Amino acid sequence: MRDHTGSGADRPSPEIEIPISLSRIRIKFFAFAGLTAGCAIFGATGWLTLTLLLTCVGILLAVAIIGGRELTHALFFGSPADGSR
Repeated sequence: MRDHTGSGADRPSPEIEIPISLSRIRIKFFAFAGLTAGCAIFGATGWLTLTLLLTCVGILLAVAIIGGRELTHALFFGSPADGSR
């Protein structure tokens, strides 16, 4: 397939920005962490507890991959930019 846009045409940047609401991620992470603790305390099945624990780890890994150390730190402690400190 040929590109018929020409050599001087404006092309979009190859970088894609994904809007991330850190407060929504924080709420979801702590909700899953609370459910995991509840399962461990009240004796839920091992599979359910493990699944919730792996979900918490997955959220942390996703935040670390997308935003690095700064965003991971902001997940727990807030940042001046989002006003949660």
